[in-house]
Amino acid sequence: MKKISLFMLVGFLALFIAACGNSNEDNGAKDDEKLEPIEAKLDVPEKGEKGQTISLSTKVTQGDENVEDADEVKYEIWKNDHKEESEMIEAKHDKAGVYKAEKTFEEDGVYTVQVHVTARDMHTMPKTEIAIGEVEAGEHEEAGDDHHHGESSVSIHLMKTDSVTAGEEAEMMVHVENEEAALEDAKVRLEIYQDGQEKHEWVDLTPGEAGKYNGSYTFPEKGSYNVQVHVTKGEEIHEHTLETVEVQ
Repeated sequence: MKKISLFMLVGFLALFIAACGNSNEDNGAKDDEKLEPIEAKLDVPEKGEKGQTISLSTKVTQGDENVEDADEVKYEIWKNDHKEESEMIEAKHDKAGVYKAEKTFEEDGVYTVQVHVTARDMHTMPKTEIAIGEVEAGEHEEAGDDHHHGESSVSIHLMKTDSVTAGEEAEMMVHVENEEAALEDAKVRLEIYQDGQEKHEWVDLTPGEAGKYNGSYTFPEKGSYNVQVHVTKGEEIHEHTLETVEVQ
């Protein structure tokens, strides 16, 4: 009897260890699944005509899954060498993880189109170019070079809570890339003000994950606020971008 009991005990232990191993493998698989990055495939035509409505499309995926619950998808568009005049256009989910918007270009030239995608606590912002109207071949080739003179390689994206309420602390995060890689060890500040307001509030952000800078601000009252993000690093980088925040 003792031998049988011993064999049974060893058998139970073996089964228990095997079950634990399978459980750990399952958890590891789930963790790997969670860590899989989102991908954004930006689809913009290479050429267009002045006055023509151009369709902008981005397919967002995570692994083999279409991402249909993105928190934010925006297209930032600027004429090359004029990034300070960039325009933001909200995209709408169409189907199967595809987010669309439209843009009519009023001037000939080469434009950069960058999509800012925030989904599942991750962020990506690929970009491409479109030539509108009569553009010299040399101009288009030069504009296609990421390092050509006059065009910034720094991308800045401000992320905030969906609803901002006056008198309540609003968490804000800025994601910064330089040459499509996370920009670390930069100084990132928010300049916050309303139109016509002389006094501007400044908020210094704290570095977090690679290329991400975190902070918060309590907007005193309802209204539309300008939030200008300033990014500096050494003597080489001094960039800024302006966004509008609606406070309820």
